[in-house]
Amino acid sequence: MVSLSEMRRDARAAFDAAVAAVQPHNLVPNRVQRSGDDVLVAGDALPHARGRHVVMAIGKAAPGLAAAWLDSVPDWTHELYVLAPHDLPVPVEVERAATVLRGAHPYPDADGEASARRLLTVAASLGADDLLVVLLSGGGSALMAAPKNGLTLAEIRATTEALLRVGAPINDVNTVRRQLLAAAGGGLGRAASPAPVWTLILSDVLGDPLPDIASGPTVVSSSTPADALAALEHFAILDDVPKAVAAFMTAARGRPPDDGAWASSGHTRIIGNNRTAVEAAASELRSRAWGVEIITEHVIGEASERGREIAAAARAKESPAPTAVVMGGETTVTVHGRGRGGRNQELALAAAIEIDGAGGIVLLAAGTDGIDGLSDNAGAVVDGTSAARLRHHGFDPRVSLEDNDSGTALESIGDAIRTGPTGTNVCDVTLVLTAPTTA
Repeated sequence: MVSLSEMRRDARAAFDAAVAAVQPHNLVPNRVQRSGDDVLVAGDALPHARGRHVVMAIGKAAPGLAAAWLDSVPDWTHELYVLAPHDLPVPVEVERAATVLRGAHPYPDADGEASARRLLTVAASLGADDLLVVLLSGGGSALMAAPKNGLTLAEIRATTEALLRVGAPINDVNTVRRQLLAAAGGGLGRAASPAPVWTLILSDVLGDPLPDIASGPTVVSSSTPADALAALEHFAILDDVPKAVAAFMTAARGRPPDDGAWASSGHTRIIGNNRTAVEAAASELRSRAWGVEIITEHVIGEASERGREIAAAARAKESPAPTAVVMGGETTVTVHGRGRGGRNQELALAAAIEIDGAGGIVLLAAGTDGIDGLSDNAGAVVDGTSAARLRHHGFDPRVSLEDNDSGTALESIGDAIRTGPTGTNVCDVTLVLTAPTTA
């Protein structure tokens, strides 16, 4: 028998372990080492470039990736560029060694456009005797916001807003972005050619499809303008995006696909992903005497629907011993209301409604980047008392869910999880703990 407070404590400890496991300082040293004059990346030696050694760290984990790289191979890097979201702290040692660039996420801004132009200019200055290492993490698409010629930042932003408003999955969002952004769809790697490009990736896309991670700045695009137009038509927003965007992709539809010749000297390595975080959470729960099941199928789709389904399964489950189910994924939210929240809080609130009054069930859903939607929370942890506590505080849980106001509601009862930006990003972790409980 365990108490509800102990279950909530263990769920939070498991989430913290998941985030710790995908911190750059825990990942990079295992993949990057010195061996005599060689720098080994996942066991393979980087080329011995006679010219410039340029490193670009891009995304929500960029500061940590840069710091871990400098620790692993000191005195190797000639030029270091770090592109990170506004207000994300940068370690002092990275500030001293790097040119720090900024941009906005999830909606691009002028700083991100200027930052992308800077990186593209640096890449274009490289030659065959130089070497570019890209440390890539989630958020790179929005941060590298330079549009292709013929488009404006305002048009890119409006298109991004339209896609996110209808809950388009990241794969579809990036299918469109690859056609619109200068650095996406191999744009950065193409600019660097003929310099060899090595990319180390902390993946924030389920299944690790390389073209979708930060819209694949160093790999050949797997989609076409026709695919992007099809995505906009699928979500019925072709008429909602700027006419210049639709016209740009329509005009590009007949162009031959990228032959990828520039990518022949490129190499990519995944150094961490959602599975890394899920397994770390499971390990932490096992250490706390929970019987653990890892669900390999990703949690995707509409957040509120998944929350109800997961909670209903937990409620129907007989649990004579403490049992934990650990899942990874990334749901979406179709916005109908005017509230404040995010996909993980929406999933958790829907689950709280489903398990209202049930004993011995705790559900946690949170983003490893510490940011859930446009709220300041990472997610939430709920139990069978959450819905009653919401009503006691004057909230109708169903009304809050319909208004997409999960953040406001869950904050009011202390069920929201706030970590601040974690400096990493590998999608989301969902945990369900069931056990006989004490009062």
